[in-house]
Amino acid sequence: MKKEQRNIFGNKSEFAIEAILWQIDEQPIFINYCLWIRHNMVGDIEQCALLSAEMERIFKVVQLKGQRQMPFENLTASVLTDKLIENTWGNASDYNHNVTLTNIDILSQHGECFQGYYVFLIEQQGYEWLLTKDNVDNKYYDVKIPSGIIYSTFDKFSKWIKDSTMLVLRTNKA
Repeated sequence: MKKEQRNIFGNKSEFAIEAILWQIDEQPIFINYCLWIRHNMVGDIEQCALLSAEMERIFKVVQLKGQRQMPFENLTASVLTDKLIENTWGNASDYNHNVTLTNIDILSQHGECFQGYYVFLIEQQGYEWLLTKDNVDNKYYDVKIPSGIIYSTFDKFSKWIKDSTMLVLRTNKA
């Protein structure tokens, strides 16, 4: 028997996370999830991934709050996104700051749900800047949101995962 829980955290018109947790009988728990940036899906909600493989990356978004400062100055969103991709995933070496780019890269090429997508989070004075690129369709999406909203959304998402999986585990043992 398939058990499923679905939820949307945030507002798709600005920033949201959509997720489905599911399990068949006593098999492992799977997740399908994506981000929404101004009504644009980033990631593939139709793809599923093993939840245990995704949890560390999801939880790490909130755990590294305060460690994602701007590594490059005065660039447009698309130029900055390409520079982050090249410096994180490519061979570029024009980055010489003390910020770890792996902290900025939050979901890029992660699991089945984000293959072909790059997702970066940068903290600025008073706001958080989410930069994404759909590498398949070569589309860029970015949103600047007042500080705390992206982290709060990921925090609610993480707590929902913990609460939902505890319920599933309790249900399976009953």
